[in-house]
Amino acid sequence: MHKAVKICFFLFLLLGLSKAFSQDLKTSVGTNKELDSVRKKLDGAKDSVVFTAKYIRFTKLSLTKDSIVLLPLDTSTFNIQNYSPLLQPTHPTINNGNMGLSARPLLYEPSKRIGFDVGFHSLDYYALTPDDIIYYQARTPFTSLYFISAGQKEQLFRAVHTQNIKKNWNVGVNFNRGDSKGFYSRQRGDNLNVAIFSWYQSPNKRYNMWASAIFNTMRAYENGSTVATGLFEPNYSKISREAEPINLSDARNLYRKNTIFLKQTYYVGRIDTSVNVNNAVLPTNKVSYTFEYNNDSYDFYKNGADPNNVLPPGMASTVYTDDSTHVKHIKNEFIYSFFLRPKNSSVIKNELKVDAGVRHDYYTHEYLGLKQDGTSYEQSRFAYQNITILGAAGYRFSNNIDFNLDVQQILQGENAGDYLYEAKSKILLGKTIGRIELGAYAQNQTPAAIFNYYHGNHYQWTDNDFKNTKIANLSFNYINDRYGFTAGAKYYLTSNYLYFAADHTNGTTAILPKQTTADISLIRVDVSKKTRFGKFVMENYVAYQKTDKNAVLRTPDFYTYNSIYFDNTFFKVLKANVGFDVRYNSEYANYLYSPATAQFYIDERNPTNLPSRPIVDVFFKANLKRANIFVKYDFVNQGLFQPGYYTVNRYPMQDALLKFGVSWNFYD
Repeated sequence: MHKAVKICFFLFLLLGLSKAFSQDLKTSVGTNKELDSVRKKLDGAKDSVVFTAKYIRFTKLSLTKDSIVLLPLDTSTFNIQNYSPLLQPTHPTINNGNMGLSARPLLYEPSKRIGFDVGFHSLDYYALTPDDIIYYQARTPFTSLYFISAGQKEQLFRAVHTQNIKKNWNVGVNFNRGDSKGFYSRQRGDNLNVAIFSWYQSPNKRYNMWASAIFNTMRAYENGSTVATGLFEPNYSKISREAEPINLSDARNLYRKNTIFLKQTYYVGRIDTSVNVNNAVLPTNKVSYTFEYNNDSYDFYKNGADPNNVLPPGMASTVYTDDSTHVKHIKNEFIYSFFLRPKNSSVIKNELKVDAGVRHDYYTHEYLGLKQDGTSYEQSRFAYQNITILGAAGYRFSNNIDFNLDVQQILQGENAGDYLYEAKSKILLGKTIGRIELGAYAQNQTPAAIFNYYHGNHYQWTDNDFKNTKIANLSFNYINDRYGFTAGAKYYLTSNYLYFAADHTNGTTAILPKQTTADISLIRVDVSKKTRFGKFVMENYVAYQKTDKNAVLRTPDFYTYNSIYFDNTFFKVLKANVGFDVRYNSEYANYLYSPATAQFYIDERNPTNLPSRPIVDVFFKANLKRANIFVKYDFVNQGLFQPGYYTVNRYPMQDALLKFGVSWNFYD
């Protein structure tokens, strides 16, 4: 009841803000004479516009690199049933049981980060970053509400409100709250994201400013897995899930990530206009400045016994642990861009683009360990800075062929020598034939800080002499939008791969960071196809990957996601799909998990292959005017050939669960 009151209060607050700050933009669009036929008959010219999604346009930072690309709102029900970041069809994960808990990719997806990296990423799936913020141009106040409920097991609420306080100045707020309690004791993930954002564009469209303030709080309760390891064995004596004994009775990871972001761009010289994409403004010279401040903390807390030694015995205390890592980061980035293109051309061709810039990063990195009486047993602080040169060059031969090269190189600082060189090319063969995308990159990255230095109550290592990890990649993709077909291949050559492994030297469940000396090759092939047979639709995705070091780089050889549904419009207004999704991956030696560091690790001595069988979900989803709804029953095949399953060793996944979701858009 208390949570319901909070949600209602927040909704009333959003509506109050809308009334307080809204302006009458209807007068500025009324001259368009876009009259709704029903209202015209009823009210004449009193209210000439009925606002819909077409009056809202949005962009993201990734769509503003050259010119600003505006996109319309997606009001369809596409993939609405897969709302969890852990269950995305083409980016599957392994995790500790439910949304809000630690996770990592199932398929090999190396990051392209260079420079300083603290090394805590298991809860990144639930954090908002500046690249995630959507900036709007709203000719009318816009509010979007999104609610998911699975009883007491899982709830998710998202709200977005945005409006133009002036014709060229938009402000808005994001509010996300997820609470997933799971089926087992202390299997809870609790996440809160709040973001305030603004986009200002000068009347002559030369100056743009994007700003955001983001606050993330991600709390993952750690139960250390269930004591019983054979929950899904045929001879196991079943009891209530919540009554299953767990290993840790009072432990949790708490991550806070707060960001202040500001990006400004100014177009210098001649400005061209594209007739192809929303009449986009195309600069000939552009100056960009970005400021970003991050204040992040990563805390592990435990207060209780560990009778089954899920963690190695504490060095400062065998009962109490309060370890935290703090990182503050200030980034200043300046980029100058110029473009050479023919004047007054309806087709953009022979366009040359060059970027040149510099970025300065300053970090403070602190470790703090506290005893139960408040005194510290560990307190250390480091400061780093990096100077990175940024460069990019691109040439567009025509609307059908382009080539782009991006360069990042750290010249000076703690991570001097890190680099990321990337090349991409797109070739349009024809609307019927499709297009080809070619890519390649070379990366040299300093080991994440957690591999070289970590001082906590349960683990301590210092000054590991690890080498930089290097990755060389080649990729090829063929895309045919007309036939809904995509096929691609990627090749990775990884040198000095870093990972965590079980340490059996003292007979405990300790872990240690390790690095391979041999190169690791991995090839991955992805194929997806959407097929329609009358009103029946099939969406199929298959990924096959093979590595020569599967004992270290743990990935399944085969993964597939398939969605089959009946697509129909009922009563001429209700657009609905009813069908089922099937996910499956082949068996492989799975990962284990260490709560104190929130790291996934492998056991090289005793690898465990967990059984793997298809997981089937059934769903119904529909669109009715401004609302999208869905009803979904996860793991409907539970009890048919399998009573349950794992994706991480000893951490059971959710049982069958009925879920309901609704999203509702308001345009005035």
